Amino acid sequence: MLTPRNLHSSASSLGSTIHEEVQEVLAEMRDASRRRGGGKRMTLLREPLLHFAVVGAILFGGYSWLNDRHVEATAADPVRIGEGDLRWLKQTWSSQWLREPTADELKGLVDDLLNEKVMAREAQEMGLEKDDTIIRRRLAQKLKFLVEDTAQLAEPTEAELRQFYAANPAHFETPGKLSFRQVYFNPEHRKDAAADATAALGALSANVEDESIEGDRLLFGDSFADTDEQALSGMFGTDFAREVFALEPGGWRGPVKSGYGFHLVLISHRTPTTSKPFETVRDAVLADWRSAKQTEFSRDYLIALRNKYGVELDDSTKAALGSGPSMTVAAQ
Repeated sequence: MLTPRNLHSSASSLGSTIHEEVQEVLAEMRDASRRRGGGKRMTLLREPLLHFAVVGAILFGGYSWLNDRHVEATAADPVRIGEGDLRWLKQTWSSQWLREPTADELKGLVDDLLNEKVMAREAQEMGLEKDDTIIRRRLAQKLKFLVEDTAQLAEPTEAELRQFYAANPAHFETPGKLSFRQVYFNPEHRKDAAADATAALGALSANVEDESIEGDRLLFGDSFADTDEQALSGMFGTDFAREVFALEPGGWRGPVKSGYGFHLVLISHRTPTTSKPFETVRDAVLADWRSAKQTEFSRDYLIALRNKYGVELDDSTKAALGSGPSMTVAAQ
């Protein structure tokens, strides 16, 4: 398409072509005149008026050629408003105003969309989209959505699903649960809460049911029934939950530290983690498989794009990043 940006280069190229053609025409006319021996013709060839007429004819032809190309390029790609655009305009209006637009309102919406499209096209012709952070991020986001949608089209075989299920057992398990009691020692109310907890453990080890050992009050209470590790982690922290779930039933254990202080723990009952049968979690396996494939596909696509366009870091950027491991592609 001929644009104001490349019009100058086209005109320059045309000027060079015209100059060459003029020289060829004049040379041919001189050769013909010499062969015929016409002195008057040689005089005619030296006339500036003839030169002007020849150049004018070629310029006129060149201008017509450029203008025709410009008209063809413009007419070949008009700004279009189709059924999809109208449907989108109506839906957008209805979601905002809770009613359908009137005929005049719809005309106004179409006018606004046309203005937006022609201005956007002209802005592109002028190169205004270059180095614009918002436009760059929006284009990257649209491509990311397209890549993710493409990855979702993949369909695994039954064997692939079962293989994925076997390779990720933790995703498809019924988590184990604990029932336990605890005695809490608050560092804010004691001089040495850890030492107090250790001393109390000695007394409880001699008598598991010793009721004389009193801890400090805890908002969550002292007894917990059928609590899984995730729930316990939410109450006391990940480290506390992991350590408590590693304890065996049969006696008081501790002190176990949490974000609140120190605890003595007595496990009364444990329900082990069990795998869910494949048939009962097939939909979940399929969803996880697609998510994993989407991440893999996005990562491979980004690697391919980096290889396609190349990535270069200048010295200042390398210095700022330091001498750590090289950059890796993170599929977001």
